[in-house]
Amino acid sequence: MELCHSVGRIERIVSALTEVSSIFDGGVGSEAIGGLRNAANALLGVRQVVQQRSDEIATMHGATCQLRASMAEVLRCLKVLDIYGMNVKITASGLVQFMEFSDTMRTKLGQGVTGSQSLDQMLQALTTSLQAMSLNDRKLDLECARVFPKVPETLLGEADKLQAHQASLGLMARTVSTIAMAIQAELHAAIAAIQIGDRVRQRLEHVLKGLSLLDPEADTSVVLALLAALSEAAAREYARDTDSLSATLERLRAQCQKFGDLKPDGSGEGDADVLARIACSVGEAHGMLQQLEHADNEGMTTMALILNTVDEVTRRAKAIAELRLDVQHMAINISLSCRTAQEVGRPVMVIANEIRTYSNRLDAIADSIHETQRNLSEPCHRLQARASPSGATTGDLLAQFLATIGDCNTTARQAMQQAEDEAQDLRSHLSSATSALGDAAALVQPMLQVSDSLREASLQAGEADPGTTSTVQAMLDELARTYTMGDEREVHNQTLDDRYTKIATVIATAPEGMAIGGTDDDDEDDGLF
Repeated sequence: MELCHSVGRIERIVSALTEVSSIFDGGVGSEAIGGLRNAANALLGVRQVVQQRSDEIATMHGATCQLRASMAEVLRCLKVLDIYGMNVKITASGLVQFMEFSDTMRTKLGQGVTGSQSLDQMLQALTTSLQAMSLNDRKLDLECARVFPKVPETLLGEADKLQAHQASLGLMARTVSTIAMAIQAELHAAIAAIQIGDRVRQRLEHVLKGLSLLDPEADTSVVLALLAALSEAAAREYARDTDSLSATLERLRAQCQKFGDLKPDGSGEGDADVLARIACSVGEAHGMLQQLEHADNEGMTTMALILNTVDEVTRRAKAIAELRLDVQHMAINISLSCRTAQEVGRPVMVIANEIRTYSNRLDAIADSIHETQRNLSEPCHRLQARASPSGATTGDLLAQFLATIGDCNTTARQAMQQAEDEAQDLRSHLSSATSALGDAAALVQPMLQVSDSLREASLQAGEADPGTTSTVQAMLDELARTYTMGDEREVHNQTLDDRYTKIATVIATAPEGMAIGGTDDDDEDDGLF
């Protein structure tokens, strides 16, 4: 019964070990190792990322300073133009056409000043953010210098060791699975062979039935000879089956013994040590990961500010260009009006020429702003393209990979330990079964002695009396109806001489609907009733 229960347990072990093999052969265990290696490579490249970002920050900081200088120049030009507008009013001595030009120009100049001051404030905030970003990167570089390249290289080295260790576990899982399947096959064979006790019991019951059919008035030598042959056949079969079962149990014991030779060196300590060293390396990198997270978060905020500033710079450059056109047009109109103004025409014309000069300067500044803004936007886009997972993400992934790897190794250890425990239980049951089988095998000799006694009795009965042939045939037919095994019928036919009808020509129905006639010698029903 214990062997039967072991079949189900072995099937579960094989299933678990198959799953373990798949985990280490391209499954989540393999993926976790790959992720650990990728995370280590990412950490190894942090210093290069920091250096690249520092270069881009320097470029953007220079561009921001240039833009602030350009905006200061714009404000100076607008202030000068405002003064010229006031001079036009003063010099024109209240002439209406000049008053309107001056008021309109000063209104537009005021709007330009407001927009330029707003942009300058944005540029000032951006300068502060870039300085903070640069400071964060310097701190990050100091943290990197403390743990680099030791920690990332350690992680890579331990990942390689862990991969080799897991490959060993995967190979062992496959080996254990192969042994477990071999045990499973031997178990099925052993369970099938256990039916020998039922078979011999049935055959001996048929012999007893034959003895009960003996008619003292009839000649019994033929029936006794048949019963002797049936007894001997049962004993021989029982001997063969016990030998076969003994060999099966021995093979099963040998398969179970193989588990003891598969225990890996260090038991479960190898993977635990590797995982502990990896966890230690991650702990050493904790400060760097925190600083990386802070720097990345600040960087993302600053890049958003940069993009907003670039948009505002674009709008401001366009507004300055439009303001330059408006001022230039007003200067032209003032010049035209000077032709009809007699006394004030010449001095106002001088002011109008100065206004045109400064409007051209605004145009040059707008072109410079447009050129400089590319040194602000392009580095920002490059930083966005090179953006890597934050330190928190990297740290979380490392922790997740470690947990996954630990779970995989634990699953493998538990499955193999379960297989070893089951094998140990099987060895215990096999010892009991082998001992019981030895006792059972000792029954062969008494069975053969029964056969010899029946044969001796048949010889002592003497020659068959021809007058009792029909009575003997009736006893033989009744005995034949009890057979449930094909080889019993063969022994029956081989033992009888030509005076008696063999089973092949007897048309009869066995008890409970079992056919006994024909050439049916199938053993499918042997010992199963």
